[in-house]
Amino acid sequence: MNDQQIARLEARLEKMVEGIFANLFGKRVSARDIALQIARSMEDSLESAHDADSRLTAPDRYVIRVHPTAQNHIQRRYPSLTEVLSEQIIELAASVGYHLNNAPVVLFVADTSLADGQFVIKADHMTQKHNTTQVLKPVRKEDNHPIPSHAQLIVRGEKVYDLEQSIINIGRSHDNHLIIDDLRTSRHHAQIRLRFGYYTIFDADSQGGTFVNEVRIKEHRLQPGDVIRVGTTSILYVEEDMSNDSQTGAMNSL
Repeated sequence: MNDQQIARLEARLEKMVEGIFANLFGKRVSARDIALQIARSMEDSLESAHDADSRLTAPDRYVIRVHPTAQNHIQRRYPSLTEVLSEQIIELAASVGYHLNNAPVVLFVADTSLADGQFVIKADHMTQKHNTTQVLKPVRKEDNHPIPSHAQLIVRGEKVYDLEQSIINIGRSHDNHLIIDDLRTSRHHAQIRLRFGYYTIFDADSQGGTFVNEVRIKEHRLQPGDVIRVGTTSILYVEEDMSNDSQTGAMNSL
């Protein structure tokens, strides 16, 4: 993993959780410190693929040990921090070309042996006993938010893909949920995640970029009628309560 990739992760962390690290650890810890430890813990726990996929498999469980004061502060003030870090780990793994067996789980654990302001990150691979609803809280469908009704992706105006999962990987490789047969689409191009009752699409550092309504995006909360473009392939996002007029108009634009 090179300095440029770590710098991109650092920039994303600074943008998405600006001020959090300073509040937790003071000036002793920066976003770069967090980025470096995440990258190092990821590389230290890489495994060879166990199937036809030739990519190395990145760890999908990250335990961050902090002083009890910091853990309490995170739980009270920044409950979404684990989800933010999980999303950045996904983007980092995709940018380097690593495979993930599961959506990364990030856990903050209190450790009295650490001084206030210190932290230690250890990554490993989830076994079957870890893969429980409780551990996967950062990527589950939220209990307190309504889920989009019968959300679908319509590929090239023909193929219909029902959105029934919390995470949907999109790309040319056959290990994606939605496989796009398009040479201008990256092997792992984009990801759709269910967040706070809405589906949000993220570009996975694809070579050609991900576009919504012909605007290049890194992250975009999908609305009925949005037209996603990956490579030369157009994908329409629809929901059950979308009006026939708006659906017809969007379909005609594909």
